[in-house]
Amino acid sequence: MGHIRNQYPPDTVKWRRVVAAIAEGEGVASVGEATMAAAEKGLALARQDRGLSRVVYLLAQMVNAARSTDFEGWLERNGLGRESAASPLSLIAGFAESMDVYLRAKRKRTDIGEMAQLAATETLGELVSQHTSGLWGDSTQTVQAALTQFSTPAGFGVLAQRFFGRFTERYLGYHLSRELSLHVGVSQRFSDPAAHSEFLDKLGAHCREVAQIVETFAPGWYSKSKFETGLSERSAAGFTDYCLDKLRSEIKRRGGADGR
Repeated sequence: MGHIRNQYPPDTVKWRRVVAAIAEGEGVASVGEATMAAAEKGLALARQDRGLSRVVYLLAQMVNAARSTDFEGWLERNGLGRESAASPLSLIAGFAESMDVYLRAKRKRTDIGEMAQLAATETLGELVSQHTSGLWGDSTQTVQAALTQFSTPAGFGVLAQRFFGRFTERYLGYHLSRELSLHVGVSQRFSDPAAHSEFLDKLGAHCREVAQIVETFAPGWYSKSKFETGLSERSAAGFTDYCLDKLRSEIKRRGGADGR
């Protein structure tokens, strides 16, 4: 994401708390909570971001469409192309292309949307390849069958948890990356690059744990939307907003219990 510009710098006063948390050796939960508090402006923008809600909508629609007999037709109608189901890697490429076309048409490309798109393709690569022979091989039938594993309410809950975990990791990392690099070296928080990388790994694990909260209510939303109101973009936007609220609360709760 080197070409992305930071459109919502963190709150300067609250950012001092982030710097102190890093320098004083606090745990990933405390650093994550302080970072989220300092980056509230970005979170507010995320609630209105068409790219983020579109990603959630497309993921929900795609796994639901995998249960139909016209899955390839759905792929084509939604800009992924019929060939996207040829392999997990093709699916990732098709999903990314579909989002690129959508964002160009809407002129809504943002940092948040870019993070969401990357988090979605990473999630698809991870989950779909677990149910196939890998990223490169397989066939339309095996890729479609893999996606149906996440088309039930419980399955969608897993998909949503993994996606929002990766999105949260990218969001916090986006704000933290430059500051963390300033704390590497002798007498610094991180004695060497390996220690820095270890912290990032722990932050990623923390974000995935935080996102477990999403798995508790995502199945209900998916089921209700599918059978009552339909998996619409409006419904997906409301669900996304609720997820962000819950993630923020969970990050705050865990940060407060991190033993500062």
